[in-house]
Amino acid sequence: MPIVQFTRFKTDKPDEMTQIVRRAKTIFEKHGAEFLRLSRFYTGAWAGQLLVATRYSSWEVYGKVQEAVAKDPEFAQVQADGMKIAELQGRNIAVGIDL
Repeated sequence: MPIVQFTRFKTDKPDEMTQIVRRAKTIFEKHGAEFLRLSRFYTGAWAGQLLVATRYSSWEVYGKVQEAVAKDPEFAQVQADGMKIAELQGRNIAVGIDL
């Protein structure tokens, strides 16, 4: 069952944040995430915010990626750069249901 983590950010510098998330994508996928996607809300209560979605094939892979990213000095820099221009708004994890 796939695991998807959603993280929302508020920023007044979406173009700069896009470049930062592009760097994060490389890191997460290098460590085993199936993908990292970036979207922008255009309607609703979160209009203007950015959504980062990362997908993992299982809880085991999710844990391994999170551990590896936490130890990755390149990601520490990416995270620091992002937090200079964006504010974390929320994080959720969804677990896929086989149909």
